[in-house]
Amino acid sequence: MRTRLHTYTADLHLHTILSPCADREMVPEPVFARARQAGVDVLAITDHNSTRNLPAFLRNCPPGLWVIPGMEVQTKEEIHLVCLFPELEAAMEWGRIVRTLLPPVPRINTHVGPQIILDENGKPCGEEELLLLNSIPLSLAETVAQVRGLNGVVYPAHIDRPAFSILSQIGFLPTDPAFSILEISPRAPLAKMQQQYPEHNLIRSSDAHYLNQIGAKSSLLKMAGLDWEEFLLALNRQAQRGVIPN
Repeated sequence: MRTRLHTYTADLHLHTILSPCADREMVPEPVFARARQAGVDVLAITDHNSTRNLPAFLRNCPPGLWVIPGMEVQTKEEIHLVCLFPELEAAMEWGRIVRTLLPPVPRINTHVGPQIILDENGKPCGEEELLLLNSIPLSLAETVAQVRGLNGVVYPAHIDRPAFSILSQIGFLPTDPAFSILEISPRAPLAKMQQQYPEHNLIRSSDAHYLNQIGAKSSLLKMAGLDWEEFLLALNRQAQRGVIPN
């Protein structure tokens, strides 16, 4: 009997109030309300270099919305990578590793905004003291190896952007580490990117820092259900599963 596939709308790159460049409204209740309003079924939380707000979001997500724990990490080469994990503990372990690697630069000595930590009820309870807008001392290859070692999925973020992308920083897609998945920004010319990277699975996400950006750009996942195994099949275009960028 053939497995019945469904189409789910996914926004796999979103920042919370923990990211200093994100709006103060990026907390669970309004984020989830906006996601549902935009028709999003799958949402990934990917703050800059931190996972400290993941528990607040995963513990308060509404029924019918699948929240994937993640991070947007910045490598030694200043390349941004989207890291997604099958469960909260793996993501939090990666968060602990990254925090030990961050340069000891206090956020308060910079001009960036606050980095607010939420408690399990989604309420502000403190602030991350280290500046999150920084690079860790791991190379691209080393970062990818560590994330994959935690059974995570990792791929270059917003490859078409003129800064903090794999193309802006090194000028090409390496063969080691190899990537089958590439994220394109909300403004990327989709047809041109598909023509340029026909062998890659392209994902478009909102990279939301504000509520009105959530779901504005997304991807469609063809899967049999909302679980990690199906998600991996879709990302790898296996068993008729797949990703369709909007």
